[in-house]
Amino acid sequence: MKKSCQIAVLALAALVAASPFNCPPAATVTVTLGDGHSTPASSSVPVTSAPNPGSTTGTDGSADYMTISITNVYGSQLSLSFLSNAGGPTPVGNPSATVLPDNSPTQYAFPTGWAGRIYVGPNTDYRSSKIEGSLTGPPDIDVSYVDGYSVPITCSSEGTAVSGCNIDLFKQPGITCNSQVDGPVCLNPAQNIADGPAPPFFKACAGAAYTYPNDNKANVSNLKSNLISCCIGTSCQAPSRQLVEGGNPTDIQIRNDESRAEKTHGSPPSTLPLAHKLGHHHHSPRSHVHRMVH
Repeated sequence: MKKSCQIAVLALAALVAASPFNCPPAATVTVTLGDGHSTPASSSVPVTSAPNPGSTTGTDGSADYMTISITNVYGSQLSLSFLSNAGGPTPVGNPSATVLPDNSPTQYAFPTGWAGRIYVGPNTDYRSSKIEGSLTGPPDIDVSYVDGYSVPITCSSEGTAVSGCNIDLFKQPGITCNSQVDGPVCLNPAQNIADGPAPPFFKACAGAAYTYPNDNKANVSNLKSNLISCCIGTSCQAPSRQLVEGGNPTDIQIRNDESRAEKTHGSPPSTLPLAHKLGHHHHSPRSHVHRMVH
């Protein structure tokens, strides 16, 4: 009887090992707190992969899912956190705040009816740079610095950059942030000024990313593809209107070159506080069908 049990246990173990549902454990990253201490392994923030959304088109040819891929080439690990509009669906797998290592990609799937945003920055401050999107109609995507700026982001569709700005605004010659918080995150004083104009710190990105609530040239709706690629860093492809709306192209190129040069010398790892604070701002109905509602 004892020998039979052992054989049964070994057979069961073999079945479990061969099962397609036996997935490897997720990688973890230890979070360093603002006081310089690290969280124990049991409290580490997982680096998660997006679930496979399955079919991305319906039988009528419409998109069942919008897939947003995000690549971090910023030079240090970054935090990603999520907020969906009240009453709407959540991203596939309902992802929680996570860490995206440098030089790493990830992707997330968003079902029909979804609208919301992804906060991107050195920490989970809700005033960080944002990727905003919706699938309440044709795919809609934009990059917003209305609440504040933390990192440069651009988003592309079918190989063309459609929204965002790849300038590291913290590296602009002669221009400084007047209201900076931990991260760093530069708070936008035009957050509640509907028609702007863009404040000096944000002006270089006006019309490419949202720099005030009705900076509507930054919004791209009616996209033909439900596959969106977003990139974080100064080497990312930028929309052509960044050069038109933001200022002198020569100045912008100088800023990008300086940012890239500094990145090659390395930068210290970012600190990630455990608090996960979320918030939002309002855009006009014309500019954002996915605008957030209290």
